[in-house]
Amino acid sequence: MNAIVFDLELVKRFRKGQLSEIVEIGACKIDLKEKKLIDQFQIYISPKNGYISKSTRKFIKMTKEDIKTAIPFSKAIEQFSIWLGDDYYLCAWGKDDKAHIINQCVRSKMNLDWFKNYNDIQKQIGDLLVADNNSQLGLKNALQLAQIEPMGKAHRGIDDAINTAQLLLRFIDEIKLNKNNVTKKEISQQFLKNKETIEQNKLYKANISAK
Repeated sequence: MNAIVFDLELVKRFRKGQLSEIVEIGACKIDLKEKKLIDQFQIYISPKNGYISKSTRKFIKMTKEDIKTAIPFSKAIEQFSIWLGDDYYLCAWGKDDKAHIINQCVRSKMNLDWFKNYNDIQKQIGDLLVADNNSQLGLKNALQLAQIEPMGKAHRGIDDAINTAQLLLRFIDEIKLNKNNVTKKEISQQFLKNKETIEQNKLYKANISAK
């Protein structure tokens, strides 16, 4: 069985009512039996309006050449889910990436059967690195405490995924990975969140028109 360590980067938002959109997926595949990294996955995603702002590109270190490779969200998820294989744990640094995947799949009316066995490894590794850990330990600080030299650039999906994978490999024998599925409650929560965001957007546009 494999562990898939993934990281998402999002389009930068500047106001209420602006929907979150995933613009990059970076992932590493770890063979849990051999305890080694065996593959990588990286893809850029074109937002619904087809435009990736300069501030977003700068933040995630995206080049003009990268823009040309960006594909629609539905196609990106299709490619990612195929790359995952059949038997895997999904691992990420924190809970946000799970919410973003569910949110955008719900909005796009896409199947979530592939999104299974999600594990937030931030808390478990944080507890191993910091005594009485009561806060969310950042990836950069976790790497420092584990004495792991960071690779690549921060806030670039594939580089953050590789660095998170290095942490998982360091503590692989002390981490418990669980099997699970997306619940109806989680889907409902993101459906309501999308509805609220759309209403905020309508209100924002109304206020702009009134000025």
